[in-house]
Amino acid sequence: MREIVTLQLGNLSNYVATHFWNAQESYFTYAEDETSLVDHNIHWRPGIGEDGSETFLPRAVVYDLKGGFGPLKKVNPMYEVAPGQDAALASLWPGQPAVHRQTPLSQNTYQQALDAGLKPSALQASDVRYWSDYSRVYYHPKSLVQLYDFELNSSIMPFERFETGAELFESLDKEDEIVDRDWRPFVEECDQMQGVQVYASLDDAWGGFASSYIERLRDEHPKTCVWVWGVQSPVAGVPREKRRVRLANTALSLNSACAQASMVVPLGVPDGARAVPASIAVDSASPWHVSALLATATESASLQSRLRLGGGSSRPLGLSDMAECLNVSGRQTLANMRMGVGPHAVDAGERPEMDLSQIGSLKDGAGRLGSSGGGSERAFGRLSSVRRPEGARDESGDVTMTEQRPIIGSSVVRNHQTPLLYPLLDSFPSIYNYDLQGRESIPVHTTLTSDGSIVHRMRNLRTQVAPSISLEERENLVNGLAELGAAYEDEWSSGSDSGDDDL
Repeated sequence: MREIVTLQLGNLSNYVATHFWNAQESYFTYAEDETSLVDHNIHWRPGIGEDGSETFLPRAVVYDLKGGFGPLKKVNPMYEVAPGQDAALASLWPGQPAVHRQTPLSQNTYQQALDAGLKPSALQASDVRYWSDYSRVYYHPKSLVQLYDFELNSSIMPFERFETGAELFESLDKEDEIVDRDWRPFVEECDQMQGVQVYASLDDAWGGFASSYIERLRDEHPKTCVWVWGVQSPVAGVPREKRRVRLANTALSLNSACAQASMVVPLGVPDGARAVPASIAVDSASPWHVSALLATATESASLQSRLRLGGGSSRPLGLSDMAECLNVSGRQTLANMRMGVGPHAVDAGERPEMDLSQIGSLKDGAGRLGSSGGGSERAFGRLSSVRRPEGARDESGDVTMTEQRPIIGSSVVRNHQTPLLYPLLDSFPSIYNYDLQGRESIPVHTTLTSDGSIVHRMRNLRTQVAPSISLEERENLVNGLAELGAAYEDEWSSGSDSGDDDL
C-alpha cells in the first residue's frame, strides 16, 4: 500500500510534525459521495481500540525529552482500560495498590473544546506551551516515547551538543535496543513500505541522536528510502557562543545524515528583514509560528508521495522517485528548499521567493546576509510542487515531468500540480497576511533543488565550524563536508577551492 512510517526526533521537530498530522487529518472525507485525493493508508494505520472499536492513527514514532509532551497522555481514550478490568495487575497483587500521581498539566481551552466535541476558539501564541496544545489527532500508545535522561529546557543538563545526543542513543540502544522496541512494530504492519520520513533537529543534541538512529535504520533497511527533514531553530537573539555550538551541531549532523539518508533537506526560517516576504509574519520566538512555516513547505513538497493513484495526478511519485530526481549522480543527498505562499506564488515561475535552506550564515562585502555566496546556480535536479486552485491551472495540465535527460548533463526536472490547496486550520497561526476572509486553504509553490550553490554553502560551513571543532573530529568533518560539496561541482563550477588548505 506504499506506506510511509514517520520518525519524529526532538521538540521543534514535533512542533513541525504536529502541523503535518493536523493537515493529514483535515483531508479525511466522511460523505459517501466524496473521495479524498490523499490515500490515507500511506500515513495512517488501522487498529482496534481497547473497547473493540476501530481506530485509524498515525504511522509514527515520536521521541521527546521529559516534559516535552506537555499535557498529552500516553494512553488516549481509545486505549484506556476501565477501572477494575486490569486482569494482569490483579493476578500479580490481590490487594489494593497505593497510587501516587504527580499533578497533571492542565489542558488549554483549545484541547478542552476538542475533547468536548465543540468548535474551539482561535488559538493565540500565548496559548501554545507545548506542541500537544494544538494537536488534533490521537496517537497509538506505542508511538509516544519519552526520554527521561534529560529534561526539556534544563539549564543544569542542557541537551544541546551533538555528542550528547549520540551518547544518549548508544546508552539507550545498548540497554533496550530501542530501534527494535519502538520502530520495528510499525514497520512489521506495513505491506509494502515505500520509505521512512524523518523529522529531526540538526542544530542541537537531537542531531547526534538522529544520526545514530538513521545509521541503525540503514543497517535494518539498506534499500529503503530514508527522507530527512532537518529543522533548525532561529538564531535571532541567541548569544554568539551558542550560535557557534549550533553551527557545529548542524555541520556534524549534515555530515553524518547525508552519508546514510537517501535525501536530507535542511530547513530554517530565513535570517534578515528582507529574507522573509512582507506578506508573511513569523514570530521567531514562537515555535508554533516557526514550525507552521516549515510545515507548509514540507507537507506541500511531499504531497505527491501520498496521493491516490489516478486521483489528482496520473502518476504520483514515491519518496524514492523524488530522491532519484534530485540525486542525479548518486552522491547528491542534500537538497535546497524554496517556497512561495499565496495566489501570486503559483505564477512566480520556477523560483519561489523564499529560501528556507539556511545553512550557516554568509555575508557579502557590505556585511549583508547572502544566500549562496555566488557561484554556479545550475540545477542538477529540480522537483517542483504547485498547489493551484481548480480552474487556475496553466497549459501544462496536472503533471508535467521529464522522465529522463534528453542530453547528458542537462537537468532532471519534474513539475507536479494539484488542486488540493494547503489547509488553514484553526490550529494554524495567522502568519500569512493575505486576504483570507472566509478562506480555508491557500496556494503554495515549493521547489527542491540540487544545484551548484551547495558547493559554496558547504565551503562556508567548513570555514565557520573548523575552529570550534576538536582536532580529533576536525579532519573527518572537513573532509566529509568537502566531499559533500564536491558532488555538486561540474566543469563550469569546479575551479580552485580557495582557502581550503588553511582549514
